[in-house]
Amino acid sequence: MSNRVLSNIDILWRIFKNSHSSQNYYNALVSKIWSNEALGVLWRTLDSLLPLLRLLGPMTLVLKQDELPYYKYERLIRSDDWVVFWRYASRVRKIEYHDMSPHPKFSDSVFMDIIISSRTLSGVDLLPNLQRLSSDDTPLIQKWLPLFISKSLSALDLQASASADMHLLSRTLLHLPHLCPNLRNLSLLTEIELDDAPQFDATLSSLPLLNEVKLSTSLLCLATMNTLAHLPHLESFTITTINMIDGEFTLPVMPLPEAFPSLRTFSSETVGFCSIVTFLETYKPRELRTLDVYSISTESYATYQSLFAAVTSTCPEVKNIRLQLLLVIDIEAIVVPSPPPLLSIIPFHLLDLTTLELICPPPLNLDVGCMKALLAALPSLVTLELSESTGPPTLPLSALSELAPLCPVMRSLSLSLDTKHIAGSAPPDAIFPCLEVLDVLSSPLESPARNVAMFLGSILPPKCVVRHSHYGDQMKWGPVVDFLPLVFELRLAKQAYINAITPRQE
Repeated sequence: MSNRVLSNIDILWRIFKNSHSSQNYYNALVSKIWSNEALGVLWRTLDSLLPLLRLLGPMTLVLKQDELPYYKYERLIRSDDWVVFWRYASRVRKIEYHDMSPHPKFSDSVFMDIIISSRTLSGVDLLPNLQRLSSDDTPLIQKWLPLFISKSLSALDLQASASADMHLLSRTLLHLPHLCPNLRNLSLLTEIELDDAPQFDATLSSLPLLNEVKLSTSLLCLATMNTLAHLPHLESFTITTINMIDGEFTLPVMPLPEAFPSLRTFSSETVGFCSIVTFLETYKPRELRTLDVYSISTESYATYQSLFAAVTSTCPEVKNIRLQLLLVIDIEAIVVPSPPPLLSIIPFHLLDLTTLELICPPPLNLDVGCMKALLAALPSLVTLELSESTGPPTLPLSALSELAPLCPVMRSLSLSLDTKHIAGSAPPDAIFPCLEVLDVLSSPLESPARNVAMFLGSILPPKCVVRHSHYGDQMKWGPVVDFLPLVFELRLAKQAYINAITPRQE
């Protein structure tokens, strides 16, 4: 029986997948079946090109004064070297190669030797089963990347440094449509604009299966935005930046019919709310389900209001909204000593919204009334995070007993809470039915730990986890978290006793 189990390929694969690489080296020596599966795991993902390139011949590490060390072949590549290479190359599915200086580089002669030696293999992919390739080695990306791209490639993640030769990089990108026509995920990050933007747009247009695209702001001109807007299967579009100090980026937009027909996720960094509003109102991505914005600008109450109005009018079936600010300076808060609660002026009309995260927003000034209005307007909320970073909490902890009936499906709730004046338990019907995590964020503990634990134990389900991120009060909240399981047990025992003495109705 044990022999049959240890010969089962599926079981072996699971075992070797969860084993350390050093252990799999020994597993490969046990038997032919074990060798095949262990080697499959070992070669499936590579974090360096060195093991792969060494299959084609012995390499020497060259050390020269005032130069970084680099590898080169000791001799020319022979035909029998290719026999060894094919034995392992077909196992490679993912390469995550990062140019981690001061690790040795590869001489250009290494890649030239491969090209010369493989002329008789014209049309044959070196890595026929490669699915994902990630690299930030700028020389490799500029000149030699096409050697390792195969028709099976579905994800390509490239990051070129500021010293990159953009002409060479543009030339490399020209090869993508015919080398990897089935490419679905493309990430390209660089601080410098491409010297041939029209050709880059043509490359994007020739990859009709693109499903996820991540581009740095340096690559986004109006023509590129319009090219992306016409990709029929683009579901995820991420805008990022390598250098935050460049400041806020304004998206170039132009009205187009049927733009972004399949877009479901839009994420951005260094793009302000006003620019996001313009993007939504211009392209009207009706299928959008997730909006994730990280803004480095000062966002006022008015910009929040405009953004939610734009979301409501252009993509009313959105499910996830995450808005995060880097700078928290609200001009209106200076002019008006006590501004109205932010949530009370936002037009929430999103019945399908399941996740709402506002991280470092302007002062929210939360109270029971605005929270009730928010939860009543968003009945499908599963995750709610209102993470304020300025001022003391304004929402009392006791308000949770009033909010619980309005959260029928909520599983995660993150709020800063005022913990003063906590005494007694909540009414028996004021329980969050599905809550799994309550994060009280930066809430100082200003009532006895026992009182807070008794109250939370009366409104939370028994398996709910309470978290706290205020480091100064971490020791104070510890007893609350430790005491909660006992409160839950007492509540369950009380309920069991009531059920036991209550006459059953026939």
